[in-house]
Amino acid sequence: MKSLSRAIIVLAALAGVALALLQQVVAVSPEPLGGGVYVAGEVLVKFKPASSAQDRIASVAALGHVVVATLHQPGWVRVRIASGQSMDQVLATYQSDTRVASAQPNYIYRSAAVPNDPLYGQLWAFKSAAGNDMGLEPAWDHIADCSSVVVAVIDSGVNYTHPDLVSNMWNGGAGFPNHGYDYVGDHDNDPMDQFGHGTHVAGVLGAVGNNGTGTTGVCQRTRIMAVRVLDDTGAGTTVTTMQGIGFAVTHGARVINLSLVSSGGFDPALSDAITDAQNGDVVVIVVAGNGNGNEGRNIDLAGNVTFPCAFTQPNLLCVTALDQNYALAGFSNWGPTSVDLGAPGTNILSTSLGGAYDTLDGTSVAAPQVAGLATMLRAFNPQYTYADTVSAIRNGGRSADALAGLTATGKAADVMPSLAYINPPTGLTATLQ
Repeated sequence: MKSLSRAIIVLAALAGVALALLQQVVAVSPEPLGGGVYVAGEVLVKFKPASSAQDRIASVAALGHVVVATLHQPGWVRVRIASGQSMDQVLATYQSDTRVASAQPNYIYRSAAVPNDPLYGQLWAFKSAAGNDMGLEPAWDHIADCSSVVVAVIDSGVNYTHPDLVSNMWNGGAGFPNHGYDYVGDHDNDPMDQFGHGTHVAGVLGAVGNNGTGTTGVCQRTRIMAVRVLDDTGAGTTVTTMQGIGFAVTHGARVINLSLVSSGGFDPALSDAITDAQNGDVVVIVVAGNGNGNEGRNIDLAGNVTFPCAFTQPNLLCVTALDQNYALAGFSNWGPTSVDLGAPGTNILSTSLGGAYDTLDGTSVAAPQVAGLATMLRAFNPQYTYADTVSAIRNGGRSADALAGLTATGKAADVMPSLAYINPPTGLTATLQ
């Protein structure tokens, strides 16, 4: 009887040792994931519930393998296989083991952020080898769908039938079958672009992403409201622009992109329209403008002032253009007081008329990079006011030597820090004890 008891004790001890060995995490240096579809040198094995700890160790050890870790799901272990063994060979061996329920590779899952649009590699503003970009890819892991927010492109209209825009257009209901309004031509609900500028702007901030077509915008999914205030030569007026802003505010836009500029002097009527947008909790993104020829100007100086950039409403952000070295683009205006920050604005590929794509330079294509970011912020943080959004963009920007002293922040738009930015609390006091 004593011998039987001792035998039971010994077996229990051996089982305990076996279980401890099985549960031990072996220190193994991680393999680089590389470009494959599964982790090289590893398999995941699920043992049947009836198999003992000793059975499991025997199965693994017989092949010269090592248990790296037990996994959260019952029965599963992560196993490092011997060098020189093929995945097919190892899986076949485990699957033929009567103690094994399943065996598989440790598949690699990658971020779904990078879109499958064939021209994506040409969008240096979103991802560049030198790191001079807005850092969008990690942000898309958090939010790529901004469709809860309407963004108005107040411009020359939008080619709303473009295959890379059509599913991202605002649906205004039966009264607005063509996704906006035209204040230039027939003054009707057909804001079809006749110039191309507005279509390019729309694609920068909101071309459809991950649709296997063309490019993507800052927001892969959004709702673009097309408001035509510039004619087929790219010209508009105070009246058309203020009407366009009024339409956008009245019909629910929370972000407005105004890639247009005038040096004609202070414009009280347009200023009132910007204030109305502020009262409607709308963020307005505007441009610093392009100088004469290839030379930008300090638009804080008398004689160089441009509007709407020079307006001072707190819901307004003015953007200058950066080149692919993240230097101030030679053509781009700047201003230590009136211009807030920079964004990519040279060699920007986007949607064009007739379902095509083209590249443009200018502050006009820098602004929608920021308008897209504002749209993303308001979709990611539904409670954000215009003030929260402006604060996150200004404070979340990355310092850029080329903009130091030339803009109010000295920064370039940067997506992830802006998404992560939290406004500091105000009105707090502390007493030292």
